Amino acid sequence: MAVINISDCIYYISGPTNIGIIEERLSDTKSNLYMIDSGCNTEDGKRIFTEITEYFSKKDITIKAIINTHSHADHCGANNYIQQKTNCEIWITENEQGSLINPFLQPIISWGGNPLPEINSSYYVAEKTVPNKIINPNEKLTLLNGIKISFINLPGHYFEMVGILCENDNKKVLFASDGIFGRKNIGKYWIPFLYDVKEFKNSLDTISSLNADFCIPGHGEPTSQIEETVELNKIAIISNEQCILEALKYKEQTQEDILKYVADKNEINLHIAQYMLIGCTIKAYLTFLYNEGKISYHIKENKMYWFKTES
Repeated sequence: MAVINISDCIYYISGPTNIGIIEERLSDTKSNLYMIDSGCNTEDGKRIFTEITEYFSKKDITIKAIINTHSHADHCGANNYIQQKTNCEIWITENEQGSLINPFLQPIISWGGNPLPEINSSYYVAEKTVPNKIINPNEKLTLLNGIKISFINLPGHYFEMVGILCENDNKKVLFASDGIFGRKNIGKYWIPFLYDVKEFKNSLDTISSLNADFCIPGHGEPTSQIEETVELNKIAIISNEQCILEALKYKEQTQEDILKYVADKNEINLHIAQYMLIGCTIKAYLTFLYNEGKISYHIKENKMYWFKTES
């Protein structure tokens, strides 16, 4: 991990979850900092806090707020540690605040009930924090040194996720969080977790429309080739849709059958976490394809079967 300067007063720390930093420069020696996400757990928080304090060691800095893009534990798990160290505020959207206040909601939602103990790890269950400010998507603010911050509505990966668009005199930098996945990341994890497939597609279009100079995904490498990365993400989504339709081409299938078909086709050996996350994502695809009129379902012999509709 290291603090990397992207543009004047805009930085990020590369890691399993990329962290953004916006500097509100008050003088040559004094600055306020706004973090974008905090990492997965206390250990992440310690490393990130050390990197920040060392990088800005010649300045009197105050971490004013952690802006959580959404409430998945790998993005907010170090909130508590950093807040205790700095007394900073926690900002998040209204529909994402529930998992900060009740961290067990994340694994419950993904599992669909009381989760197995193997899933109750720090990667899925963050320490509880209470937000100080509720972000309105599409809200804007201007810092004292002129940096403009826009909260961009990017749902789909989760309920009311936001990206953070930062503008100074030189560049527009988008911290897109999990509204988009880096090229290597999407190539390796072809089936990223999604809550709403249609909304995720719309969010990719939103990212394209912003004309940012630089995009930093929540996971994966930053890029200036935003359109290419958007297209790669769209290809992954379409590929997964087609894989499910292919599974239903000749016979009706249960959701479990479809999960196995998709995992086999993508050469994934499911462990418990992948079973939960990909299984939950498959359900999101089934709802999307159902709403599009491409598939339907019925209950037979106490099982739910999906089948392809005539088109």
